[in-house]
Amino acid sequence: MCKRSIFFVLVICSFWSLSACKKFLTVAPASTNVNPVAIKDFQEMLNSDSLSSCHYFLFDVVSDDLTMTDAQLAAVSNYYQRSYMWQSQIWNPSDADVAYNSSYTRILQMNIILDRVNAAPINADNTAQNKSLVISQALINRAWYYLQLVNAYGPAYDRNTATTDLAVPLVITANNSALPSRATVAQVYNQIVTDLKAAINNPNLTSKGVDIIHPGKASGYALLARAYLYQGDYTNASAYADSVLATQSTLLSYSSTAYVKLTQLPDLASNPEILLGRITTDQAFYSFYTTSVMPSSTLTSTLTTSDLRFSKVFTSASRFSPPTYNISSGNSMVFDNSVGVPEVMLIKAECLARAGNVADAGTLITRLRKARLSDYAFSIENRTYTPANILGYVLDERRRELFYHGGLRLFDLKRLNKEAALQKDITRLSSLTGNVIATLPAGSPRYLVPFSPTVIAANPNIVQNPR
Repeated sequence: MCKRSIFFVLVICSFWSLSACKKFLTVAPASTNVNPVAIKDFQEMLNSDSLSSCHYFLFDVVSDDLTMTDAQLAAVSNYYQRSYMWQSQIWNPSDADVAYNSSYTRILQMNIILDRVNAAPINADNTAQNKSLVISQALINRAWYYLQLVNAYGPAYDRNTATTDLAVPLVITANNSALPSRATVAQVYNQIVTDLKAAINNPNLTSKGVDIIHPGKASGYALLARAYLYQGDYTNASAYADSVLATQSTLLSYSSTAYVKLTQLPDLASNPEILLGRITTDQAFYSFYTTSVMPSSTLTSTLTTSDLRFSKVFTSASRFSPPTYNISSGNSMVFDNSVGVPEVMLIKAECLARAGNVADAGTLITRLRKARLSDYAFSIENRTYTPANILGYVLDERRRELFYHGGLRLFDLKRLNKEAALQKDITRLSSLTGNVIATLPAGSPRYLVPFSPTVIAANPNIVQNPR
């Protein structure tokens, strides 16, 4: 209990020290108050752009969307390299899992708000509307983080095993002095859905927040659509996708002057597609290799170099160098992990495709591709969608749209491996010989991110994932 109490205090202090001077657009920055009790304190906590700063690139490293050279694999061993090769040991004893730790730091902040909001002192800020908005935004933020965690550290949702499959500790109060064991996948999903439904049922919650870091009703609908898609509940996923698209369905044309290369969170502010802004800024990979990440051959062939999603994001390959992800600055890569309209369109399209509605699914894909290809590339495209190929087209479009998106490709691989017709083994190839040097079979437990020794040392009740 002492260890947990110390940890609690450290997390509180670290959050406020990191976020005290943060400000996004016109909202007030988070205060330096380490004991938030008033509605205004909670509003300031929700104004912190640290809630939109994520650390999920490692989840993408496990997927089939990037490649590493033989020279990189021969360099000093590190968790990126070992994750890429799906090795039995990913973490060194002292390695910190930033994705896990930062997620629970954010969850703790939301739990503080939800625990204390009803006891907030009565003052001019403590109106029914302000209080309800604080609750809804905290619930949506918490649900987003848990949806990331359950899909990274737990197996894909399977209605036959979800009540016994282990996910992550489910902490929904800031006052819990226990060391929680791993909740089941079903328990975490139930909490996610419960939180999101409670949030969107708030009549004071508008469709969009005051800016991209504040969740609105549309982002709650979108996360419900994502959660139900991952559970294989295509009826509910489709319905919640409709709720989003009925109020927000604008796409940004990548060939227009309005397109802005992502270098920092405010670059997303004018993007009409964004429902809830999230970015990962990764410096560790570059510090290990002094270079950016390279797309895999399968991602490149699926995207094709004529797709603006490729040419806008990757440097052009040359005779002497392969394409690499554009670096935002001298030593970091920035990835868009936002909840957005394109993903919702693809959720709807997948539900339609699985229901046999070829025409409407094809219409959604066509709309998205028109916004992502040059006018010429789109004009010469010649596709015929059929019941036999429509789902494949939709899933390929998901990969084109959602690569390096904080693990969404990994989560797709895990859930699709539950279907015999969609299973695939992933391989790693030598950059020198082209030979297979590692294979990840469909359904392998190595799709699950293991817990670091430092996480287990802090909470011995966490059972390690099998490798």
